Amino acid sequence: MTSRAIRRGCGIAVAVAVVSVAALALMILIPAWRLPQDAPLARMYRTEADLAVLVKALDTYHAARGVYPPGGAGGLRMATDFLSRTGHYLPEGPPTDGWDRPFVYVPGDAYAAPESQALHRAEVYYAPHTYQVYSLGADGAAGIGDVAQQQDNITSWDSAKPWRSTYQRLNADYPGLWRANQ
Repeated sequence: MTSRAIRRGCGIAVAVAVVSVAALALMILIPAWRLPQDAPLARMYRTEADLAVLVKALDTYHAARGVYPPGGAGGLRMATDFLSRTGHYLPEGPPTDGWDRPFVYVPGDAYAAPESQALHRAEVYYAPHTYQVYSLGADGAAGIGDVAQQQDNITSWDSAKPWRSTYQRLNADYPGLWRANQ
């Protein structure tokens, strides 16, 4: 196979990935359109959509390079820049979560490092073979090692989305919600 054919194949794969992420983001954001912008559920839906984009950027980087970028904001920037190299999908860099805070990114090989922000339960790390990307959620606390504090974290690895029940409860107490339902 020639390098031109490989580049064309990679370009098509990236385009399909970006279109898939855009469709997913649209499906996630549709329920949020009826909510006030600062309602807990609206913030959660925005965060889930942006998290899906970051996951796609990290996976695309890994597929092309064979490794995940280093941890932290710099690694997320490398992944989003890599995804945007041909289409400028994220020219501003990694998005922030619904509370305007940066996402936390920890590659699997850095979980046990000092000062690591990798989440775990009973000393067992979540997503042990890949990476963790998550939002600190409404309370702004990671809850490293504290499962109760992790309940509002929006994460890349839990497809059951257990945080949704937390945001449904928070949304029920939201003072501006009555306006959205009229």
